[in-house]
Amino acid sequence: MGPVPLLVAGIYTRMTALRDYKPFFLSKLTEAHLFSEVGRVIASELEPVELIRKVIAILVRSIPFDDASVYIVKTDLTELVPIFFLDPALGRSACRAVYFDNGAPGEIAANGEPLYLTDCSHEEDTFLHHPDEPLRPGSYMGMPLKNDSRILGVMGFSNRRPGAFTVEQFDLLRALSYTISAGLEKAELFRKAVESARSDELTGLLNYRVLLEMLDQEFGRQVRTGRDFSFIMIDIDDFKRVNDRYGHLEGSRALAQLGALLRDTFRTGSTDTCFRYGGEEFSILLTETVFDTALMVAERLRKVIEDYPFTLKAAHPDAVLTVSLGVSTMRKGDSKTIFGLINEADLALYRSKTLGKNRVTGFSPDLTMPGSATDAHRHQP
Repeated sequence: MGPVPLLVAGIYTRMTALRDYKPFFLSKLTEAHLFSEVGRVIASELEPVELIRKVIAILVRSIPFDDASVYIVKTDLTELVPIFFLDPALGRSACRAVYFDNGAPGEIAANGEPLYLTDCSHEEDTFLHHPDEPLRPGSYMGMPLKNDSRILGVMGFSNRRPGAFTVEQFDLLRALSYTISAGLEKAELFRKAVESARSDELTGLLNYRVLLEMLDQEFGRQVRTGRDFSFIMIDIDDFKRVNDRYGHLEGSRALAQLGALLRDTFRTGSTDTCFRYGGEEFSILLTETVFDTALMVAERLRKVIEDYPFTLKAAHPDAVLTVSLGVSTMRKGDSKTIFGLINEADLALYRSKTLGKNRVTGFSPDLTMPGSATDAHRHQP
């Protein structure tokens, strides 16, 4: 064979080899594009549910799944909270958490390892996405979403056809899971940063800035609806004496425990909101609450606090911890401002102090505060 035929044969062999590698190159190009798109979502999205929704919309182009679910692990590492279901029926009905070791999501969370099922018809005693889903055959891939120290969540994908997922797709999903985990972790850190800017670190209650925001919203709602709302100011009686006699650590414990008590008292089925106003002062916004009802709420709260077994009392049997409260109400047709409402509750609180403390006083126009009755910003932190 002469040089020319040998050259042609060599070129043909190389072209055949390139044709054989073409699917491989296309696959790698698709993977690179997939990572790029997912990375773009991770970089730009800070809300976990929206982040997952966008990532699922990208993955469905490369992985043939019919259904998908994503759970977030609670901080106590006992339950999984669903944040995404592709199936609308589950999205409407499945709101309860799933415990570790329950179903495919719980098994993945408990073990921290992926799950690959080519035929789910043999898994009759478990579920793929949620306990409420109907039993069905098919295939399933599930991945833990985790960082170096803990499980963050679980994502699962299923297809009604057995053997629908390839090993390559499983490996691709496993590689992507680390990027998705990083996105969820970033979103969680952002949420915590936002919360810390809006809440008081010691008590966990919302802070003064959020109080003003919510009062502004409530004023706007009152203009539209004409419904009364009320505001309560709370001050711990003789708190300086607590710090001086028992130490600032005991004082801080008392503040933290009072914050938790307020949260628990107004938590279930309540639209009322508690705040740490500043120092030893707290406040409560009572939506759609008339004056007389607000007085009853304040009196009930005063009694709860008086009877509460603070650790200060356990450590020091002679210790007393009570509060004084002032109540004001925004009624239909009132022209007062936000700071006017706060000042009214403050004046009523001052009257509770002068009458002997550990009591509730509602605002009335005859109340005055010597030297600062018109200073609406007296207690602004």
